[in-house]
Amino acid sequence: MERKAANRAQCFVTRPRWPSPARASNPCSNPRLAGERALCGVCFESEEGVRNAGKDSNCPGRILYSGRVSKRELYLLQKAHQEASRASWLMTAPNPKVGALALKEGHIVGRGFHEAFGGPHAEEAALIDAGAWDEAKDCPLPGVVDEIVVTLEPCSSEGGEKQRQPCVQLLLDAGVTRLLVGAVDPDLRHQSAGLKLFAESGVEVVQVEGGQEMFEELNPAFLQALSHDARPWVLLKWAASLDGKTATDSGESQWLSSEDSREEVHQLRSLPGAILVGYGTLVHDNPALSARPSGVPAINQPLRVFLLPDGQIPSTATAWNVPGKRLWVLAEGQKPCSALVEREGEEDQVFFVPTLPDGKLSLEPLFAYLRQGRGIRRLLVEGGPKTQASCLQEGLADALVRYEAPLLIGGHMGSILGGGVDHPRFGIRLLCEERKAFGEDLRRAFLLQRPGFHSIPE
Repeated sequence: MERKAANRAQCFVTRPRWPSPARASNPCSNPRLAGERALCGVCFESEEGVRNAGKDSNCPGRILYSGRVSKRELYLLQKAHQEASRASWLMTAPNPKVGALALKEGHIVGRGFHEAFGGPHAEEAALIDAGAWDEAKDCPLPGVVDEIVVTLEPCSSEGGEKQRQPCVQLLLDAGVTRLLVGAVDPDLRHQSAGLKLFAESGVEVVQVEGGQEMFEELNPAFLQALSHDARPWVLLKWAASLDGKTATDSGESQWLSSEDSREEVHQLRSLPGAILVGYGTLVHDNPALSARPSGVPAINQPLRVFLLPDGQIPSTATAWNVPGKRLWVLAEGQKPCSALVEREGEEDQVFFVPTLPDGKLSLEPLFAYLRQGRGIRRLLVEGGPKTQASCLQEGLADALVRYEAPLLIGGHMGSILGGGVDHPRFGIRLLCEERKAFGEDLRRAFLLQRPGFHSIPE
């Protein structure tokens, strides 16, 4: 008994369950269906209601919610989840990891998964793999597939980082007549909207009982991002030696990580969103902060955000000479330097924030502006150690990624410089590790159990 209890505790620590709005909001009173179904205009309260879905005059289409799915349907959903598990939350967050299968007359003809934030969704990837995509016209080919299996209901909204029309429309254009889905969208703003559109178009929709739990188990980063919408999903990133140093005491840091590690960093930068660095990093590292993945042009160049506590910018800053939009963050009442005043325009904008009692710039209003004013959903914080510490002290971090080199440096330049905790039990637990080797380097990515040092557990 003690061993089982210990295993359960360990599992809880390593696999958090952020609350799912889909479960909390479901009003259905049927115990078997509550939490396992979406709403389509009829609240099915009986087994008969489930079987007769789509036949009721109040129901917009043939939409089925049944725990009595066949072994074949459960097998197909499991195969779709295998596709979803190929994705990395480091690349997809704040989007979910989603997998899909494309079928024709019962046979799997295509597979796909959502590989990166801003990239094709799983349904589109499955259509492409099935040969159901016209590359010349960049649209679906009708008649190649007739059924889609997907772990999450297809998206129905436009805009944001997605450059294509909603997946619902893509699948309807492809001639899909049946949809097997695992989970409804936990985001209450979009929940069941896609399923309703399919039902109204005469597409048979079947949700597999248990699919909601399978989806949520695979997507802690997505549920974490849903828990707050006032700011972007924030990823802290740094390269360090084995003893945790990001630079020598003289300030030299290039290059701690390998070329392969830096290549992945450029991939992270190329995802839609913004990159933030502090003044120390701007001065000592003089970064361009542009996305330069090898072999391909970067489709997305991030918004580059610089913290300027005293309003001054080094005249030799590389960031001046790299095309793209920049946001310079100053303290309220601070006067921008003359160079910034001259350049302020469409590419260079200034944003003022209050200062904290310790004199540091307050990041919370900045992050709120990025999300609400600029539509930024993902923010990569590249340093330096004081800026990373500020994110944690204000409770604004969701995850971290560290590139570790087999090197000992010594000195005092730690990964996080700032006030910490008084006891290890108050530290932030790191969860859901994803690791990958890049030559001699080791990349480790974690979700944070809580967003900062401010929220001390009892």
